[in-house]
Amino acid sequence: MPSLTAFKSLRVFDFDYTYLDSGPPASSNYTTWVFLHGLGFNGGILEKLLPLAHAHNLRIVSINRRGYPPSSGFQDVELVGIGMGKKIEEAEPFFRAQGTEIATFLAQFATAEGIPPSDPNNPTSGGVVLIGWSLAGRHVLAVLAYFDTFPEDTQSTLRKYLHTILTHATLGIPTPPRHNFNARFEPDDCKRFDVFFDWATAHYKHKSITSENIDDLEFTNPSQEVPRSLHALSYAQRAEYTSLEAFVGCDGKLLSCDTTALAALTKRALFDKARAEKFPHVRVRYMCSGTSPGAVIWAMWMFRKYVEDIPEALYGSDAEKVRDIKCITQTEGNHFIFWEDPEKAIEQYSVAINL
Repeated sequence: MPSLTAFKSLRVFDFDYTYLDSGPPASSNYTTWVFLHGLGFNGGILEKLLPLAHAHNLRIVSINRRGYPPSSGFQDVELVGIGMGKKIEEAEPFFRAQGTEIATFLAQFATAEGIPPSDPNNPTSGGVVLIGWSLAGRHVLAVLAYFDTFPEDTQSTLRKYLHTILTHATLGIPTPPRHNFNARFEPDDCKRFDVFFDWATAHYKHKSITSENIDDLEFTNPSQEVPRSLHALSYAQRAEYTSLEAFVGCDGKLLSCDTTALAALTKRALFDKARAEKFPHVRVRYMCSGTSPGAVIWAMWMFRKYVEDIPEALYGSDAEKVRDIKCITQTEGNHFIFWEDPEKAIEQYSVAINL
């Protein structure tokens, strides 16, 4: 992992957000990809992408979300609304705060660094793509969901720069019980993280990733032919990229919120006409990789269906298809393709962004 001195810091309100930055390429129209990491893994997990950025006319930034040192942690009072079974009425202050802080980071960073704005004639030239990997799909949704509550100068800056939001392999759509994998009931925190780590970093051999038949997916038995991502790291090395404290604490609480809270967040971000009109041109993309756990691919299948035929029971009768949303299931790579094959990962992200 990069040394702590490699992390830069940006003050957002009263909090320090630390990040890795590839720096700008020698170009006047480069695009900036800003990554938010997932559950239990810090921003350093994306480090292999940074050396490849300039060759693709990219600037790549990987943020340590709050709760992951050396970024600021959370006070207990900030987390009271999230946790086991919490619904949107309780969780909304947390979602709003996270969306506001991330939006403010983007606005401050874009302005201070003088990055190229997005090109209205070419929506993938210049500007910013915000990429939420895994659990951080919730955080990027929060930016859209609460855009209308941001100060006008933040809204104006984001309209100038942020042209695409990409979610890489998010969960949140319930899986039928007989296919569900859930490590949360392991009482020992360290053992629970080990189970999660082994599950998330494995490769899964599916009969089909396009059939939309759940019986074609593998949920719990990983391939024995391909080693897990990060398998060569010692426990000490692994600890440099992970945070047991965040896994158990802030992110564990977020993950355990009632699924209706995520549905409400998704509706507000993607299927609310009045809010979409405040930021109508941002593009929304979803992708997952082909040897990811079955739960990830199942969620993609279901979400793609929901985009085409919005289920009233999940999102309400007033939900509307009002945004440019596209989904893709990539044929190669697991949940950590950016670690195993960073060049291929950049190719896959580019394909998804340019759908």
